[in-house]
Amino acid sequence: MNKQVILNVGAGLSSYIETDDKKILIDVSHGSGFCPITDFLLSLFKKRGDKKGDQEKSENKYIIDQLFITHPHDDHISAIENFHKYIYPILLTTPNDNEGMKQNEKINWKLVDNRTDKFTKYLRENLLPGRKPPLKSSAQDKLFLYYIPPKESETSNDLDKAHYTNNISLAIFLIIKNHRIFLPGDLMKDGMKYIIKRNSSLRNKLRDGVDFLIAPHHGLKSSFSTYLFDHMKNTKTKRLNIISETRTSENSKRVVDTRYSTEEYCEGNNNLSSLYSKVYQRKTSNGHILIDYSQTSPIVNIIPTNDTKTLINEFLP
Repeated sequence: MNKQVILNVGAGLSSYIETDDKKILIDVSHGSGFCPITDFLLSLFKKRGDKKGDQEKSENKYIIDQLFITHPHDDHISAIENFHKYIYPILLTTPNDNEGMKQNEKINWKLVDNRTDKFTKYLRENLLPGRKPPLKSSAQDKLFLYYIPPKESETSNDLDKAHYTNNISLAIFLIIKNHRIFLPGDLMKDGMKYIIKRNSSLRNKLRDGVDFLIAPHHGLKSSFSTYLFDHMKNTKTKRLNIISETRTSENSKRVVDTRYSTEEYCEGNNNLSSLYSKVYQRKTSNGHILIDYSQTSPIVNIIPTNDTKTLINEFLP
C-alpha cells in the first residue's frame, strides 16, 4: 500500500502515511469534530487486526514505525494524550533536548510560544523520556528530513526570533513510488529561505520537482515563500497544493494566500482537473485529502470529514 491522507483537523495538521510496510504519522492535532486517533487510526488498526506491542512501553498499544512532530505548537500536538494512550511509535522524531544531542540541536523550551503548555508538558513528561538521538527517518530511501538547528533559529541574524518555534519545524520530503511530496511544517518565509540555502540535498530534491506541497504554516499569507517556488522544477508544483486549514471568515486573521490556487504556482496535473477547469489547490476544510500513490498518476480523493467508514476502507487490504 502507498497512500497518504492529510486529515481535516481544523486549523492544525495531521497526516498519516502507509508506504510499503511502513506506518508513519506526521503531527497529531485534532479538530472540533474529528480526532485522528480515536476516530480513525484505532478503528482502522482494530478492523485490520494489526498486532499490538508486548514490551513494557508498548504493551497493549498499536505499533507504528514513526511519529513525526514537526514542532511543539498546540495545533500540531493537541491529540498527543490519545496518541500516547493507544499507540506506540518505534521512532519518535521531534525537536527536543534529550541527553546525547548536540548542543546546537537542543531546543530551548523557554522560547516555545504556545497558547498553553498543557500538550508540550505532556509531550516532555510522557513521550520524550528515554528516547535517544539522532533525529532520523524510519525509511531512509524515501523519507528525507531537514531542519534548522534550534540554536541557529535562536541566534542567527537571518531569522526572526519571534518565529523561533515555527522555524525549528522539521521539513519532510517524501518520495513514494517516484511521486514527490514536500511537507515543511510551519516554516516561515525567513526559515524557508534559510533551510533551502543551507541544504544542497533539499535544493536538489526541489529542483527535481514537487508533485504535492502541503503548504507551510497552513498556507497562510505570512508564510508564502516565493523563494521555495523559485527553487522548484518549473517554479511550481506539478499536481496540487494542499492547505491544512479551517474555514475562515472574511475578517479572519488566518488568511490563506490565494497564490496557491493559481496556475502560476501549480500545474494542476491531477485527476481533479478537467480539460476545461484546472484544480491547483485543495483545503482540508473541505474534507480529508487522500492520495493513492500506487498508480503512475496519483489519485486524489476528498473524503467528507464525517465519513470515517470510507476513509478506513481506503486503508484496508
